[in-house]
Amino acid sequence: MAKNAPPRRLDDAALSDFLSEHTFGALATLKRDGHPHLSTVVYTWEPESREIRVSTTEDRLKVKQLRNDPTASLYVSSADHWKFAVVEGKAELSEVTRTPGDAAGLAYLAAQRQKPDDEAEFLETIAAERRLYITLKADKLYGTALDIG
Repeated sequence: MAKNAPPRRLDDAALSDFLSEHTFGALATLKRDGHPHLSTVVYTWEPESREIRVSTTEDRLKVKQLRNDPTASLYVSSADHWKFAVVEGKAELSEVTRTPGDAAGLAYLAAQRQKPDDEAEFLETIAAERRLYITLKADKLYGTALDIG
């Protein structure tokens, strides 16, 4: 690598692969005063639909902020921080599961990649936690990599 080489822009395929390889990121939502609020989240990337999915609970500040303004971004960095990706778009909130086995809970269960051993217990737990999904639809992807020696 040449000294002081500029960052290499990642194309759409490389960004999608990078997002698929990771599970942690920082979700930025907007406070009422316009400043960003950042939350560390565990996410899944759905490359076919170009969506980020985050499980959360109804009482989280990010949920309240997304109800006020659905604009959001997710920042994901490599472990060495020489590569990153950003997903920008509008977020949608699923229904909150409130009663074990309600429609929202069954939809949440259906979205699980690994099915729980005890579905009834799972449905009770997510209803008690008032779980829902944030789905961030990617309007824009961007990121770079520094090819450090």
